Amino acid sequence: MKHEWSNMTWAEVGDRLRESKLVIFPTGSVEQHGLHLGVGADWIQAWEIARRVGERSGATVLPVLPYGVSAHHDDFPGVLTLDPATYQEAILEILESLDRDGVTHVVFMNGHGGNLGALTGAAKEAREAFGMLCAIVQWWDILERKPIKGNPAEQHAGYAETALTLASRPGAVRMDRAVLSPTKQVEGEIRVLRAGLAEFRDGLVRIPLKTGDVSDTGSMTEADPVKFPGTRDYSAVTEDFAETLMNEVVDWMCAFVEEFEGFELPPIEVSKEKAEKALKT
Repeated sequence: MKHEWSNMTWAEVGDRLRESKLVIFPTGSVEQHGLHLGVGADWIQAWEIARRVGERSGATVLPVLPYGVSAHHDDFPGVLTLDPATYQEAILEILESLDRDGVTHVVFMNGHGGNLGALTGAAKEAREAFGMLCAIVQWWDILERKPIKGNPAEQHAGYAETALTLASRPGAVRMDRAVLSPTKQVEGEIRVLRAGLAEFRDGLVRIPLKTGDVSDTGSMTEADPVKFPGTRDYSAVTEDFAETLMNEVVDWMCAFVEEFEGFELPPIEVSKEKAEKALKT
């Protein structure tokens, strides 16, 4: 457990950061995940992936930030959310702390897509203010080209997310209640894929909606509901399947962390004024 930031003394943190300037930062959310996954699914998955990567690779793993940007889900009980500006500012201030300790490379293991805009904004500001390099890893991006039992990996509370939660914390899974609901539709050519994204003819259009607008259960196909009408049989998501999928994600991330630690770009000019400006905006 020596790779976990929270388990180290301040002196051990200092020693570790003299050996490696890279840290893994797990981020997630507290929000509904259908009828069968605990509301902590996103941060639970992110933490377990990061923990295993640290254990296997030796990379330093920060404490998980469990709260995220989830206002679009807040018509369901149990959702705890931060404003995007608040979230971005909090992330940036943590990055500033890491910069003071000499960290140069940060790998976010992000378990919630709603955080992406704020994480990207904070990463850009950290690059400008501190010269820091940040990478944002999301497990569904790792599995982008790999259908999970014929379904997209990104499905909210779908096969992949259920499997990763099962591999992370079995007590947060109620498999007997598992059901993936097709997004609710209205008449016409516009087909709602998920809260915020719809399909019209051969193109996509952004229509900001609440999750409750498109789902009664809080799980979503996040794909064309005609092609993927929903899943009710989760019997394929066994403990063995879950562990295999988790290992695939962890293997990929271990390889990426090793490569990213040596990833260097020409230095940019940074200054105290830039840092102060970033932290004020």
